[in-house]
Amino acid sequence: MRLCKEQRIKERQQSNKRKKARKPLPTVDYAVVADNGKTLRLRNGTALRQAISGVGLYLSQSGRVYSLTAFGLRPRRTRFLKKNNYGKKTSGGTAQGQRYPYIMFQGRKYEVHILVTLAWLRPRREGEEIDHINGNIDDCRLVNLRIVTKEENRRCAQILRRLRKAARELNDPSLDPKNRTPEDMLKIYATLTVCDPNKIMDDDFKYHREF
Repeated sequence: MRLCKEQRIKERQQSNKRKKARKPLPTVDYAVVADNGKTLRLRNGTALRQAISGVGLYLSQSGRVYSLTAFGLRPRRTRFLKKNNYGKKTSGGTAQGQRYPYIMFQGRKYEVHILVTLAWLRPRREGEEIDHINGNIDDCRLVNLRIVTKEENRRCAQILRRLRKAARELNDPSLDPKNRTPEDMLKIYATLTVCDPNKIMDDDFKYHREF
């Protein structure tokens, strides 16, 4: 049932009130390890690294974001899904409204996967992109991210699409990349390195159950 314009405006106003009413997460204890405050360590032993010099954002290898301000070190809430005009969450590809997980800090938007690579890997060079190994853009762990060329990223995206299609047609969830670890996906990419994904038959993916 479609909502009228007045109802949509009312729901949007109520949603904005709930967002403003949310209390910030409590501060956590930390210790400066090295690099003039660019590397921190939490009480539980988790290491954090500063992503951008001069910006108080610190990242763990699990993709958790922390901000360091005058009030202390606080974990940040990550925003995952964009809502449509009716307040309903959408998922799937970017055409359905999904976007990369991000946070807002000091009036700017920072995408989490970019922050993780800046903190724990290196900045991207010209012609390079960040690849989510298992195809899940919500998974911003360090083990699921790598910096590759645009050609390699497109090749892996073709393989991911064919694996998902094979999982549906063969009714085998084990073929779906989301049910595999990043290590398993890297093995599959390695076996198909010399192949042209456009020439690979979908049925061939059934042989990758062994990974």
